[in-house]
Amino acid sequence: MENKVNFLKLDNNQKVNYIKSEIIKDNINHIVEDLMKLENKNLDMTKLLISSLDDKIVSKKVLELSNLTNVSSPKTIIYSRIIAYLSFLKKTTILNTLFKSLDENDLKSLARYEYQNKTDISYSSKVFDKYCQKYKDDALKSLELNDEEVLMLTTEIKRYDLNTKVKVKRKKKPIMIKVCIIFVLLLLVICTLLFFYSKDMIDKYNGLIYPGTYLNDINLDGKKIDDIEKIVQEEKNKILSGTLTVTNPNGNYKFTYEELGIKIDSDKTINQIKNYNKGLNFFSKISLIKNKSKSKTFFLKGRFDDNSVNDFMKLLKEKLNVDVRSDGVIVDDKYSFSYDAGVDGFVLNEEETKKLLKEVLTNLKEESVLEAKGEVIKKEIKYEHLSKINKKISSYSTYFVNQGNRGHNIVLAASKLNNTVVMPGDVFSYLKVVGPYNAASGYLPAPIYLNGVSAVANGGGVCQLASTIYNAQLRAGLKTIERRNHTYASSYVTPGLDATVYSTTTDYKFKNEYEYPVYIVSYVIGGKLTVDIWSNENAMNGKTYEPYSVKSNGGYLAYLKVIENGKVIETRYLDKSVYKTH
Repeated sequence: MENKVNFLKLDNNQKVNYIKSEIIKDNINHIVEDLMKLENKNLDMTKLLISSLDDKIVSKKVLELSNLTNVSSPKTIIYSRIIAYLSFLKKTTILNTLFKSLDENDLKSLARYEYQNKTDISYSSKVFDKYCQKYKDDALKSLELNDEEVLMLTTEIKRYDLNTKVKVKRKKKPIMIKVCIIFVLLLLVICTLLFFYSKDMIDKYNGLIYPGTYLNDINLDGKKIDDIEKIVQEEKNKILSGTLTVTNPNGNYKFTYEELGIKIDSDKTINQIKNYNKGLNFFSKISLIKNKSKSKTFFLKGRFDDNSVNDFMKLLKEKLNVDVRSDGVIVDDKYSFSYDAGVDGFVLNEEETKKLLKEVLTNLKEESVLEAKGEVIKKEIKYEHLSKINKKISSYSTYFVNQGNRGHNIVLAASKLNNTVVMPGDVFSYLKVVGPYNAASGYLPAPIYLNGVSAVANGGGVCQLASTIYNAQLRAGLKTIERRNHTYASSYVTPGLDATVYSTTTDYKFKNEYEYPVYIVSYVIGGKLTVDIWSNENAMNGKTYEPYSVKSNGGYLAYLKVIENGKVIETRYLDKSVYKTH
């Protein structure tokens, strides 16, 4: 219907006219099926269908298209087909609403129509039986002859005694007899021609399934009877490969129906289809071939047992029961940062979930969803502000002899710096994070330069870490707030790009001007000291930064290149460093 016209955009008059035109064009089954796919609890589509019967031509056409007997009204036929499609589409809620809307006369008429013709609805629809069962006996009883009809039939039999061949004398009407004979002969000729024409039509279906026969939603019209086993097996495999998605607060789990232990009796369905096709009489075959409308549907359904359900519940319990875990940050063995959102705890309610599971398995769809029931234990969230950190934006390494007190101090300082967070707008202070550089903080005496003189003090070596993070900071595009160069040029970084610290008098600071947090990872592998700076992938807005220095007038001038799309778009002056010579 949607390929022909956008039905939902029509107003009500246009919709009714469209429905009338489809019925008049012999498309009654198609229009009913299409509308039932759109049906809702308000029964809007049903009301449109019934209102179309106000047209006498449409009502007459509906009666002509019915191939069943005992039709009381076109409205009954329409209700019958509506109920058939709602049952097929498994719209049980809407089906119940429809029955509740019918008055007693409609229900009686519908019951008479369905029970007397022994339709699929009267055989298999539990909802139909729920509302119409009370009229069943009267419907079937009306098929029996009453006393008056029996008397009339007996009188007609007496008029011609089959045993004695004695005819009741009547006044002869020669002309009328001749006319009747001619009429009978003509009728025989016509019937003979129709028989051979119809027989030719039927012969074309030798070894084939007659029109109007369906397996679930598969049209079997013209399929070879010998191929039915293959077709049924393919549909069986399709059903078994259908999925059940079990949802819970910590994610979804998907299972095939075969994994759930669903079983399907395909042999029974195969025999039913073959026997139905074989048992059709001559006139039924002709009717099916001409009309080609859906008349018989065979349902291939899955079944399950309690053992399968219990085994599946054990599997669900193993998968869904989870201990609560608060959020946090993870730095793996390769020193990569990641945010762990944590997980809510969950304890499966087996009884409630088992009831829901049985309901789902009773009404299988190609894709079913089951919401697992249970107790949720909410996680504690502490580090969500770090969840946007997803990229290492800079890194820098220096080398040292990892032994003695100096090596000890560098390793200790790196461990103190590791996992430092600098929030947007905050200023990082090396002294606050790594200091104080005394014995109480675990630092040991090691060589330093104090006022240009070589000396020994606790914390000797921490300046190398300060210089290392300074170079990582510059490459991250972060703003320097406070930095001083060493008295003597350092061997582990380029002159002009070092940073010195001492006690509480000399600090090294930088500011995070990004809208994202900055996370610092520092570590030592052998004699290699590394500082990585992590933030969001959009923090530097696609730019990279490259510090360098040039020797000038007895000192070094430091600069920072700002690079975008492979081109230097800016060069910033950083600082001038002047060193003493030994």
